[in-house]
Amino acid sequence: MNLNAFIKTAMPIAGRYKKILLVMRVTVFLLLMGLMQVSASSVAQRITLSSKNADLQDVIEQLRKQSGYNFLYIKKDVLGRAKPVTAQLNDVTIEEALNKIFTAQPLVYQIKDKTVIIKPSLDKPSVRAEQKPVTGKVKDETGETLIGVSVLIKGTKTGTVTNSEGSYTIQAEPGSVLVFSYIGYQTQEITVGTESNINVSLIAVAGGLDEVVVVAYGTQKKETVTGAISSIKTKEIKQSPAANLAVTLAGRLPGLTSIQRSGQPGRDITQLFIRGQGTVNAQSPIILVDGIERDLTYIDPNEVESVTILKDASSTAIFGVRGANGVILVTTKRGTSETPEINFVAEAGAQDFPRFISPVNAYDFATLKNLALTNDGLPAEYSSQSLKYYKTQEDPLRYANTDWRKLLIKDYSYQQRYNLNVSGASKTTKYFVNAGYLNQGGQFNTEKDLSYDPSFKLNRYNFRSNIDIQLNKNLKAFLNVAGYLEQRNSPYALGGDNPTDWIIYFMNRMPAVVPGPLTPDGQVITYSDIDHPAYGLINRSGYTQQKRSNVLATYGMEQNLDFITKGLSARAVVSFDARTVNNLEATRKYEKYIQIINPNLQGADGRDSVYYRPFNNDQNTPLSIGGGRNFETLSNFQGFINYAKTIGKHDFSGMLLYQQQNNVINNELPFKLMGLASRFTYGYNSRYFLEFNAGYNGSEQFAEGQRFGFFPAVSASWLISNESFLQNNPVVNLLKLRGSFGKVGNDRIGSRRFLYLDDIQVVGGGFSGSLGNAQTINYNLLKNAQLQWEVAKKYNLGLEMGLFNQFNLVADVFYEKRDNILRNRGTIPELNGLPISVLPPVNIGVVENKGFEVELNYKKSFNKDLSVLARVNLNYATNRQIYADEPLLPEDYAYRYRETGYRIGQMFGYQVDRYFRDANDIANSPVQNVGGHESRPGDFKYKDLNNDNLINERDMAPIGYSTVPEYQYGAAFNLTYKGFDFSVLFQGISNVSNYYSDQGVFADKNYVARHLESWTAERAASGMPINYPRISTQSNPNERPNSFFILNASYLRLKNMEIGYSLPSKWSSAIGAKRLRIYANGLNLFTWDKLPTKEFDPELTNSRDYPITRLYNFGVNFTF
Repeated sequence: MNLNAFIKTAMPIAGRYKKILLVMRVTVFLLLMGLMQVSASSVAQRITLSSKNADLQDVIEQLRKQSGYNFLYIKKDVLGRAKPVTAQLNDVTIEEALNKIFTAQPLVYQIKDKTVIIKPSLDKPSVRAEQKPVTGKVKDETGETLIGVSVLIKGTKTGTVTNSEGSYTIQAEPGSVLVFSYIGYQTQEITVGTESNINVSLIAVAGGLDEVVVVAYGTQKKETVTGAISSIKTKEIKQSPAANLAVTLAGRLPGLTSIQRSGQPGRDITQLFIRGQGTVNAQSPIILVDGIERDLTYIDPNEVESVTILKDASSTAIFGVRGANGVILVTTKRGTSETPEINFVAEAGAQDFPRFISPVNAYDFATLKNLALTNDGLPAEYSSQSLKYYKTQEDPLRYANTDWRKLLIKDYSYQQRYNLNVSGASKTTKYFVNAGYLNQGGQFNTEKDLSYDPSFKLNRYNFRSNIDIQLNKNLKAFLNVAGYLEQRNSPYALGGDNPTDWIIYFMNRMPAVVPGPLTPDGQVITYSDIDHPAYGLINRSGYTQQKRSNVLATYGMEQNLDFITKGLSARAVVSFDARTVNNLEATRKYEKYIQIINPNLQGADGRDSVYYRPFNNDQNTPLSIGGGRNFETLSNFQGFINYAKTIGKHDFSGMLLYQQQNNVINNELPFKLMGLASRFTYGYNSRYFLEFNAGYNGSEQFAEGQRFGFFPAVSASWLISNESFLQNNPVVNLLKLRGSFGKVGNDRIGSRRFLYLDDIQVVGGGFSGSLGNAQTINYNLLKNAQLQWEVAKKYNLGLEMGLFNQFNLVADVFYEKRDNILRNRGTIPELNGLPISVLPPVNIGVVENKGFEVELNYKKSFNKDLSVLARVNLNYATNRQIYADEPLLPEDYAYRYRETGYRIGQMFGYQVDRYFRDANDIANSPVQNVGGHESRPGDFKYKDLNNDNLINERDMAPIGYSTVPEYQYGAAFNLTYKGFDFSVLFQGISNVSNYYSDQGVFADKNYVARHLESWTAERAASGMPINYPRISTQSNPNERPNSFFILNASYLRLKNMEIGYSLPSKWSSAIGAKRLRIYANGLNLFTWDKLPTKEFDPELTNSRDYPITRLYNFGVNFTF
């Protein structure tokens, strides 16, 4: 490595680290100042109030101001029943104030976090009898304790709430009924008998209207949401042992398609699509973690509270120029309970390859090689005696039968994960601190006595600290600090980002007849057709090591501005994200040898002698060290003005946001984004809701005068179940219609920047650099100063229905038309001196995308011991390219377009009719000129689609589906019984195709089991099954894109399964724990598909990819 170059590279990076340190110092200073404010203002959180015959709404407003607590209630249910309030309170706690105020009210309340939920109570007189203390714990359907659950004696105002451990104590008489209620959960009633301990398991309500859901830059009550939104909570996320959070989401959210393209540790690439594909350019959604852009790959699932996807224009218009592909919002956990809670999780698992290509043994290889040569009219390579020895293995030194898969692939590798978090709260401060460690091993065997480690493996350390501080009654602040350190390791192989590509390629080429892996003196053995044996690539080529580090600090403050007008507040958030990637490459050359058998010289045993000669001139060399460093910073500022007001039956709210983002990668010019966003909502009588969202954004991707755009959306909903004719209906507990329309954009239009500028290059030499002396000016690309973002016009209609407080149905239909898609011109004729490749891309593409989504949930708690949850979802999204500026092919083409009118990713190939039977059959069939190769008996006979008696590219037709599925579906089932819990998730995709080719598929250099049933005249004559065309050692017309190799990649997968047991509290308390749960789960356990061989994984696109792993995992969870 050049030391001077390294120092020059490091100097500006060191400067950036100074900026990071400065930001961190400022952050710590602000935190300390906040803590001082906490100390100074803690007394101010107590309540002082004097009222006489005051309206309850005014009293609640006073409590909200003094306590900082939020109040949640339905006005018509609460204010319509409320009595005037007369109270004299002096320096009391919020709990004491609430007890005093609500003593004479026909209402009950419960406290969750810092939210007070008020509901009507039944006010029936009751005859009191002798009471006794009743105690117990309240948990959810997964066994987690619930804090703040209201426990009320039915028909009275006597009640309590559960504490930080989920426990309660209440005085009740035998025969009385305890009513357990909690926001978002089904109310449960239990009659008090002779027992003094009653434990309860609550199950979440299907579609509870008082549930708070995450939306863009805020939250809303579920009843007021007018857009298309889906979300899952941490309990579902943690049921999967996947190392990548993106893998965890597969099959769980309607509208989200998750496809895993690799299983390599640290490189388990996952493609995400929201409602399919709407463009040929960047298609992935924007991912925000607590409002800041991040990558799902590096997030510890244990720090995630919820994941929400925003799908329609109403939900994403606020993101303006970046909202067209949908948005994924990740919300991390924060402190809640006033009692500190420590949670520790330890997991260990074993993973393997459920599907991997396995070449045939040595005897079958030799037999098939002879057959291929015979098919080509060439002499056989292996004699009958050789075939005998390969079959009997009497002489394994000379007639090897090497199982390269067993030699190079482990039976299993390990994965382990540890996580420790602490959360809690005081009157003014909430905190959540999390630390995690993940270790994932690779499946390839490596030598143990090397001086370096070439194995595939991943080590990742995560950290997060979320702190919320109530500085005084009108001012609060928060500080989030998160980061990770990651180290990936892999063999160097032939370099590049994906060493697996070459390792598996040459592994599948290596036949079993090659001995190995080493000569008697330890040198790598190869084969005449293989320059790079897989064993050498794994062990002797060196290694690569990538170290990634990241730190993200986000600081925000929110000021109550009620002194200006009630309901007004301001919020400011600033974040700084620094990411570093250090790449180390340690490479070396190594000797390779070929085994030679000399039939003219016999050994002592009388058999042909064996020796090894060098394959080429490579010599063993020491490691050569090189590498590089990349540095990236992302700074973001957000300023909010929020307003909320209620006037009688009318609810108003508004938000105005200014955002500016600056992204610097190494020494490149910054990527900049800035703009305004707004939201206005109106609700009438909790029945009719209207919402307007808009973004006005600017992007540096475009020329001045073209950088800013306005993206509005409007949506409305009608909550029919709140109408008088449907209220309190025993069957329909929820009925809601909603619709939206809007315009959103996409500025991610390609990897090249500054397309609005000419790309000019001076090439050639000359004296003193003077132009005209052997120098020329080349236009690489002409500018397009009118370049703009893509524009997506989206429509959505939705229905939400709840039945019997157990079933919940959500259905949406959507339509999108996206235009201004950046594409290269295809219909302009070439001009003299100006090739088409120099012409700039223009905003001419048009794509139509449409579909539907359905989700059905069933939740029921049968009794305190048994509850079930079932969820199924199905989404369908299909697209069509309306305009691609594609030249119309001549009339003699069977299909005159390759893109226009078809789905994005549609594949074309030849349609296989049957196999050619003999030479006469070939002579009487249309002439096949496929790849310039002559057809022979046993080759594919393709269909002559244009009827010109000639098979060529004019007969190519659309085959199968796109590479992105039209259908995605999932089915989850959860059951809890006493301390046991069980969950299972099935996930699948449909109407999707892949082109399977290359090593392990084609009969090239090596063979697999499928080739044993290839075409021969004998098999054809006897009617035996034929599963492959004639094999050959030469190029042929068969191994081309056609309907034989373009296969239906639809599948149904048992994605996750988990079974757990929570020990009784008396057992866990014996070791000082509040709760102790043990569990086992699995990932990618079984797959059903339509592929002709079970060696292919339907999610992978070619045979070189690192296979997707199956994981068996065991864990224990302690809570203290």
